[in-house]
Parts: sequence; structure tokens; C-alpha cells
Amino acid sequence: MSKSVEKLSFDGMDFKFMAAYNQYSEKYDSAEEERQAELNDLITKLHTKEMEYDAFYAAMASEDGDRYQFHRTKISTSRKFAYRANERKVDRIKRHK
Repeated sequence: MSKSVEKLSFDGMDFKFMAAYNQYSEKYDSAEEERQAELNDLITKLHTKEMEYDAFYAAMASEDGDRYQFHRTKISTSRKFAYRANERKVDRIKRHK
């Protein structure tokens, strides 16, 4: 005879925590009782700052298959003078091949 798991609510939420809570709320409503207990544990750890946001979202997506990992692509830049000099060099090489 197990005790039913209740949805948690918190006072004084900042924007980042509110976004995480909304994600928690959506997952909680469609989850089974065992998963609901895990979700309660995750949101509690996040609220008490025992867990960071990236770890929270990774744990939220662990069973759902939404394993999107945010990644940054490297943008290589150059100054206008260096870019033009390089383009002239490439054009010269193409012209004389």
C-alpha cells in the first residue's frame, strides 16, 4: 500500500526556476507514479540548489528520448583587410593554375 505522490509547488520562483518548474509540471502530469516521485526529487534538488539546471534538464530527458544536447559551433572571423588579402591570394592562385 503505497502513498500517492503529490505535485509540489514552490513560492518565490525566479524566471529560470519557473521555466524548469513548467517543464517538470508537463512531465509530471503524464508520468506514472514511480516517475512522479523521481521528478519530485529532481525539482526539490533544483530548488535547494543541490543540482544545476543543465543536470536537471538532462535528468528530465533521460527516459523520454529528448536527449538534445545544446552545443556551440565555432565561428571563425577575420578582419576585413585580412579577408580581402586572403581572397586576392586565392584568386591569384586560381588564375595561374
